[in-house]
Amino acid sequence: MMIFNKLSLMTAGAILTTLGTIATSSSTHAATTFFGPSPYQSFDDSPLKGGDYSYFYLEDFEDGALNTPGVTASTGQVKGPEPLRDSVDADDGFVDGKGINGYSYYLANNNLIFNFDQNILGSLPTDAGITWTDSFPVADVVFEAFDAGKNSLGTIVASNLGDGSLDGGTTEDRFFGVFNTDGISAIKISMPNSNDWEVDHLQYGLKKSQPVPEPLTILGSLAAGAIGVGLRQKRQQKLAKKHKSIV
Repeated sequence: MMIFNKLSLMTAGAILTTLGTIATSSSTHAATTFFGPSPYQSFDDSPLKGGDYSYFYLEDFEDGALNTPGVTASTGQVKGPEPLRDSVDADDGFVDGKGINGYSYYLANNNLIFNFDQNILGSLPTDAGITWTDSFPVADVVFEAFDAGKNSLGTIVASNLGDGSLDGGTTEDRFFGVFNTDGISAIKISMPNSNDWEVDHLQYGLKKSQPVPEPLTILGSLAAGAIGVGLRQKRQQKLAKKHKSIV
């Protein structure tokens, strides 16, 4: 029969208890990261570009419609080139500080919600974002995201966005985005003090899951380590007694 001293058992127990708590916490709490507001002139400026995705969609509205799969808007409409338009700069083929020759999504009220459909997409996106391009007058912009249960994941508030001009300038354009490991059911962008504004480059995707060690594997490995410590201590005690008897 193997007998460990009290310290070894306490050490092993503490390790197992702590790791059990960590394993439980990691499985029940999703990680959420917000992005922006950051300058945006083309998709190259998106923090979502280049990720390892199972699916990813960029809706630039350049075909005159919101028609990427699995998303609907609560209000608003797509509008095309005109002297007052404020599309993402690169959508007309040039980064020249002007957005009048592209398409954007126009709002005549204070709030816009993009809802994602899990049945169509297969899984809710883990990443989603939108680019705010213009408003009149200069005002605050609020970005909010929601989890699968429609609970808020938090907000970003950008104060006094805009340049006060109606000439389609793009230097004030800003990207807002979010990442959530357990999925995003909707994103909302609001301008409480404006009902004349535009957004562009809606983007959303499902990031591929990254392999992580199984909690039981981690626990088993460290438990074995703790037992090993106990065995070494036991051998050291035997050697010490043997040496004492010889002397």
